[in-house]
Amino acid sequence: MESSFHQLVESLRASAEPSRLRLLATLARGEFSVTELTQVLGQSQPRVSRHLKLLCDAGLLEKFREQHWIYYRVPADVAARALVETLLDRIDPADPTLEADRARVETVLEDRHGIAGDPDGRGADAPDPVELAAALGGELGDRGRAALFYFGRSPGAVLQAIASRARRVVGMHGSRHEVQRARALLHARGLSHCALQQGDLRNVPHPSADFDTVVLDRALAEQARPVDALREAARLLNDGGEVIVAEDYDALVERAEGANPLATLKAWLAQAGLVCGRLHPVDLDGRHIVLAVAQAGGLVAVAA
Repeated sequence: MESSFHQLVESLRASAEPSRLRLLATLARGEFSVTELTQVLGQSQPRVSRHLKLLCDAGLLEKFREQHWIYYRVPADVAARALVETLLDRIDPADPTLEADRARVETVLEDRHGIAGDPDGRGADAPDPVELAAALGGELGDRGRAALFYFGRSPGAVLQAIASRARRVVGMHGSRHEVQRARALLHARGLSHCALQQGDLRNVPHPSADFDTVVLDRALAEQARPVDALREAARLLNDGGEVIVAEDYDALVERAEGANPLATLKAWLAQAGLVCGRLHPVDLDGRHIVLAVAQAGGLVAVAA
């Protein structure tokens, strides 16, 4: 989507200032808090906050809240991101000011690793992330995505491997600590198109039809109402979108209460209005995982 004449003038005016251009160059690498940005620029928080407000007002940045913290990032909007990238492409990458900022950014990212721990982004109970990512990649196929949403136990490890499949990626987890860990890992790897958020699968703060693909990684069996979670996932899909579910087989056995666990998962999908196209078990790192791929369809009446 192209900008109007007035919007373009406002964007250029907002970016035409040394500190604000430095902020754009920093935030093109990922999401950063005001406190982290003050470390990079070496300026006071009120001054940095004012620059950030002007950039947000011009549509060159967006902000979001994570509990008591505010983070900033280059918008996912294609036109806004393209304008920022065009501006930054005009700067000599060896510019000493930006080189000094990059060094300070590396320090910030190293500090994040120290706080978050688990540099590989792998939870203690997770299957090997390489194997899991390979299995999910097989379900994704070779087709590129405009936008991919992931909710699950290992956003850092899994998204590190599959994030290249989409131009925009959103990873979500219920724990702020896990979100910090994933943010530290992904942005340190240069995956700046990945946004990380703390949130609840029952109420995802994104508009309907916003994603091509939704990946749910061992997130359903632990839900009190898994069908409601799947309905929320279906809401996020655009036309032709798909939900990919990776679920722990043993957890499904516990929820099935004597029924076939694969049939239980397929019933949940049907109740959520999703048509299951593929459903099969796989063994990953000694753990039994069920993979399912489904697309939006007519709501099917299936007993709970």
